[in-house]
Amino acid sequence: MRAFLSRTLAGTAAAMGLALSAHGATPVGGQSFQPLVLSGAFPDTPAARVDPNVATSRFSGVVSINIEYGGSSFICSGSMISTRHVLSAGHCVDTTGNGTLIDLTAPGSRVRVVYNASSVVGDPGRAIVTASAVSMHPDYKGFGNCPVGTPGFCVNDDIAVITLPVDAPAAAKIYRVLSADMGAGTQITLAGYGVSGDGINGFTTGPAFRVKRSGGNVFDFFEGDDENFTGTDAFGFIQGGANEVYYADFDGVNSMGANVDSSCTFFGACTAQLANEVEANIGGGDSGGPSFVGTDELFLVANNTFGFSGFGEENPGAFGSLFGGIALSSYLPYLISATCGAVGIVPQPGSIALIGLALAGLGASRRRTSS
Repeated sequence: MRAFLSRTLAGTAAAMGLALSAHGATPVGGQSFQPLVLSGAFPDTPAARVDPNVATSRFSGVVSINIEYGGSSFICSGSMISTRHVLSAGHCVDTTGNGTLIDLTAPGSRVRVVYNASSVVGDPGRAIVTASAVSMHPDYKGFGNCPVGTPGFCVNDDIAVITLPVDAPAAAKIYRVLSADMGAGTQITLAGYGVSGDGINGFTTGPAFRVKRSGGNVFDFFEGDDENFTGTDAFGFIQGGANEVYYADFDGVNSMGANVDSSCTFFGACTAQLANEVEANIGGGDSGGPSFVGTDELFLVANNTFGFSGFGEENPGAFGSLFGGIALSSYLPYLISATCGAVGIVPQPGSIALIGLALAGLGASRRRTSS
């Protein structure tokens, strides 16, 4: 049922010094291609979602990532969680689709982090740094590969940390991770470098290492821990243990004038729909990008990793698509270990809790969560 999204092939676009306009984007493994950060319907456009590459941007620490191995080049997104560590998706550095970590010592294999804290050519805020080490969560075995005894198509544990040999540019923000589970109904802010488009036409714009977009959505429901499986709900989603995987949908009014809300219609998870110029979807190349909460300071609460369709969308990635990722509160021990304690972990600020509760009150009907 779920056709999950993987990395986006960036062709040979950065082969020499990242002359960085990734074109001819192609999905890995022939999977269903769906876009990330998509805009709403006109007059909202992909161009309106582009974030300026300046030090004052709230997203100056959101980076693009170039992964190369076996003669292929890929684009993913990530977030700085210390001066030398980038949070991204496990599948971005998985070379076989079965949890095989990229070997940085192999000929032609490397991972490069592209900073966009400046738009001035030659500025340190536009540095491109080759990783010195890469880590993948030990339980990640590839999309669809569940532990023995757990049925279904597991997407849990899709998280990676990239280590750099030098400090990030001073202009690049470092993001802290919230230790609390935000729950269904929480509004999130998304950012990434993937393909884009709009809620009517789906994807129309390719990924680029120097172009990041942002938007918003709401956590609709969660799946539990696939290593602590206790059963599935009526829809086949994993129950048991901590909430590890979040789901959200791309809500909006389609070309026929119908208001599309797939999570509510198909799963009974009826949360708030955001304004047309805020509501966003994610897609190829956005994998590993952040989901934030907060205003004055952005706090990391999730890692965006997959998307799927089959809910009556007019076009792939259009209104009605669903997507999701990894709830970071379930993975704090891994993040602390992979960064040697450098990641900043904070408890839930009171203002964030109030925001979550306010949004939850706007949702209709029931919300299904794993617990």
